[in-house]
Amino acid sequence: MMVTARGIAKWYTKGQPVSFPTDSFAALGQGMTPVFIFLAIAALFHVALKYTVYGKHTYAIGSNEQAARMSGINVERHLVLVYTIAGLLAGLAGMVIAARGLTAQAGMGVMYELDAIAMAVIGGVSLSGGRGSIVGTLIGAVIFGVIISGFTFLRLDAYYQEMIKGVIIVAAVVADVYRQRMRPRSR
Repeated sequence: MMVTARGIAKWYTKGQPVSFPTDSFAALGQGMTPVFIFLAIAALFHVALKYTVYGKHTYAIGSNEQAARMSGINVERHLVLVYTIAGLLAGLAGMVIAARGLTAQAGMGVMYELDAIAMAVIGGVSLSGGRGSIVGTLIGAVIFGVIISGFTFLRLDAYYQEMIKGVIIVAAVVADVYRQRMRPRSR
């Protein structure tokens, strides 16, 4: 679906960048506004995942979908809600990125999904589901951001940066798999 959406975006724009010259739109991506948006959403979802039925159901489904279904959770409806929220947040992130550059292109954000997965896994989110937190993900994002900033500071070529980011992603996934295999033995 993601590839199809990118293809439609390229077709619609004829592969050309789209400009956003309005000052009100530009304000969304300038100064500390993106940071405030990020922190507000992180706080909102920290509370939602930790203290609400929505969060309990989300963790239950991620941990064991069949058990969640047997306990009376409407799994299909909840997953639609989770994916709808994820889509809305991705759209907001796209708006902030476009506002920062005052332009949008069909290829913007390519491979950001892998960066997001790496940040989450570094922060303790399990790829097998049911484990993780917003605070851990924030810590993973900070660690990943510091690493990327360090690459820029060291003037490391973009090719090397991509290779090292790939190694970090693979290492994070391997560490997650190892953590999951060791967890049942320690009980």
